Amino acid sequence: MEKLWSKTKIGEMELPHRLAMAPMTRSRSQEDGTPGELTSLYYAQRASMGLVITEGTQPSDNGQGYLWSPGIYTDKHIEGWKKVTEADPTTFFDLGSKGYTDYPTMEELESQEGLQ
Repeated sequence: MEKLWSKTKIGEMELPHRLAMAPMTRSRSQEDGTPGELTSLYYAQRASMGLVITEGTQPSDNGQGYLWSPGIYTDKHIEGWKKVTEADPTTFFDLGSKGYTDYPTMEELESQEGLQ
């Protein structure tokens, strides 16, 4: 049990212990997936945990499986996440697929160059 509370390193990052806050669905982003003030506040309140893993963050527009979930595929999203990571540089992303919604439609596939 003592080792659990001992300091550790991940790459160059030093952590106060070997625990991490697991990802949980928060749905606090804006409608377009931009992390807003609620997102920043939520993660800032948990920064003292050490390693924090965000909620599932969609890497593409068609990966949004539910409302108010955060994205990381536009400049606006990146600016929103900067507020979070500036408050807590030990924040890691849980890049998440929302299952079926993450797959392109047949029309999208056929419209891609060279796939017709």
